[in-house]
Amino acid sequence: MPRPAPKVSDQPDQDSGTSQHDRRSQAMRARICRAAIACLDRYGYAETSFARVQEKAGVSRGAITHHFPSKQALVAATALVLLSKALEPARNRDSSDAPMPVHALILASWDSVVNSAGGRAMVEILSACRSDRALHALLADKLHDWDRQSRRSITRHYVGTDAEDAELLWSIARSFLRGLILHEQFTADPAYLGRMVERFARMMETQLHLRPPG
Repeated sequence: MPRPAPKVSDQPDQDSGTSQHDRRSQAMRARICRAAIACLDRYGYAETSFARVQEKAGVSRGAITHHFPSKQALVAATALVLLSKALEPARNRDSSDAPMPVHALILASWDSVVNSAGGRAMVEILSACRSDRALHALLADKLHDWDRQSRRSITRHYVGTDAEDAELLWSIARSFLRGLILHEQFTADPAYLGRMVERFARMMETQLHLRPPG
């Protein structure tokens, strides 16, 4: 009698060695994290709950708690997704592409990263780390590692007036742009924020420069 074929879900992917079960698990985690981003953006950290994430993701509570045993675990995983995406403006899309001029880099960081659902969610997470010690414990080392990666990414393509200027200036830029998300509460005119970003970008390009070829 022929042996029954194994379940398709248990067979590894021929290219990656990843089973369909693993791929479904990864897809579910990504779906839940996307819902968490939307909730953090709309409701803030304090009002983001499993119930709201569950409703937004369209999954069962059990599906969430299977992957994330606590709210802090869910938010920490979501932060790692956002941090990875936040490095993109400073990276070359292709090794043959030239890096962005500083002015364009600042505007792209604002438009594509900071002033977005993910960027606003990240501001909520960073603010929460000040008072939620459990969340801080999960993220502190990863945030420090990410900060080092971000600064190294900048120094590969940009220079300041001395060896440490590029890192310092980029840290200032990130802090300023994130601060604008909070400042948005004090102005009714979105165009005013745009003018602030534009002026800041022009100021930064006098201090931070593309690294000369070679």
